[in-house]
Amino acid sequence: MPENSGCRVPRSAFVFLFSWTAALRTIAEWRGGKLRALRSPAALDALETVLPELVKAIGAAPDPQATLTRFDKLVAGLPSAINFFHLLGAQPELAKIATRVLSLAPTLADALGARVELIEGLIDKRAFEAPAMKAELLAEWAAGLAGLDYERLLDRVRDRVGERRFAYGVQLIAAANDPLVIACGYSELAEAALQVLADATVAEFVAAHGRVPDSELVVLALGRLGGRALTHASDLDLIYLFTGDHLAESDGPRLLGATTYYNRLAQRVTAAMSVPTAAGKLYDVDTRLRPQGAQGPLVVTLDSFERYQREEAWTWEHMALLRARPVYGSDRAKAEVQRIIDALLAIPRDPAKLAQDAAGMRDKIAAHKPPKGALDIKGGPGGLVDLEFAMQVTQLVNGRCHDPNISAALACLNTARLAPPEVVEAHGLLARMLVMLRLTAPEDEPPTAAARQLVAAACGEPGWPQLLAAHDIARQEIANWWASIRPETPAQQETGS
Repeated sequence: MPENSGCRVPRSAFVFLFSWTAALRTIAEWRGGKLRALRSPAALDALETVLPELVKAIGAAPDPQATLTRFDKLVAGLPSAINFFHLLGAQPELAKIATRVLSLAPTLADALGARVELIEGLIDKRAFEAPAMKAELLAEWAAGLAGLDYERLLDRVRDRVGERRFAYGVQLIAAANDPLVIACGYSELAEAALQVLADATVAEFVAAHGRVPDSELVVLALGRLGGRALTHASDLDLIYLFTGDHLAESDGPRLLGATTYYNRLAQRVTAAMSVPTAAGKLYDVDTRLRPQGAQGPLVVTLDSFERYQREEAWTWEHMALLRARPVYGSDRAKAEVQRIIDALLAIPRDPAKLAQDAAGMRDKIAAHKPPKGALDIKGGPGGLVDLEFAMQVTQLVNGRCHDPNISAALACLNTARLAPPEVVEAHGLLARMLVMLRLTAPEDEPPTAAARQLVAAACGEPGWPQLLAAHDIARQEIANWWASIRPETPAQQETGS
């Protein structure tokens, strides 16, 4: 049959017919009570009440077929769907949000499947306001956490963090805030959780072992938490330190030497932040950036930390300190840690040796962890790792702009004419891409067709092709800056390239 006969059905129509055929089949299964959550008459009545608006919302989702599949999976995991459907019926806008989440953000879809009540938190319009700061979160949580035993506290904090993290992810999906603002919000949330859980863990430990006189635990954040730029999937890079004399002992019923005391305490703080409970998982904690790495003790004194950094640390360890920030401890202890860091970063450097050391470490990273694809925003030529290496070498050589937040540090370097303005813009684009891709494509796969427009818009581009073009330009700007800083390799010297 000729294609222009008027009788040929376009391929797109077949897709449309198949999608709605599948939808009708799924709805028939719901009505037939196939799912556990829909076996009661009350549940089926609730379904029928919300079904017209629900079908409309699924059909309007960026990817209706994927949304239908994930919604079916979500309902299948519920013990009962009555309250969920009543909520969607009472708040029609929530159905639109839920279907958009299911269509665009696999990570949020999984969270919603595990805790369907997360959707309730979006009823409050404040859920779409700018993320709360640490002090605001602590004040907000105080009443609900007061008086809880340790295990219940662990669960409650996981619930509170999960609710906020979900809401921030929805803000990204709804384009309610700049991805970099949300990244800061994720960081404030993690720091608030650390404050509450570390306080509770210390109190438990003191009850058993007393305190080490004139001594306390201090936590130093590095990486994305140090720089207040977490993504939805970031782990926490932490170094544990303690003040006072390492030869001291605790004063409780079961005495411990200071080093043993703080190593056990730090292990418990890590567990409080990372071990899954009935309420789920909180954060992965990485402590490998501590002095002497995984082979060294988990906790050292401030004096030992400073001595190691001055006498034994590699160049890259001082580079890492450029993104360090004390996040737990008394104001006095945190100020002392910051003083040590500031003094270490102010040490005069040999520019040639510094660049050579940095280039050698960057090559090792590239060999050990090659980029996962064209959209590996951190790895590969011109990625965020290259940008950090170029920036950190510049900071250490010039002794300036030691702000742990990359955006602030680059702005400072640009003002001082030490970083090109194009690199500042390149970082803004890639940093926003990273935040969005960690949510919409968490396994380092390219985002779905439905999510691409969302990611592009969040990065200030009109569409996916334009975003890819801007991404390539940004990486080239960063690669050029890093190439201008790192020394030539022997092969480059031979060819003159």
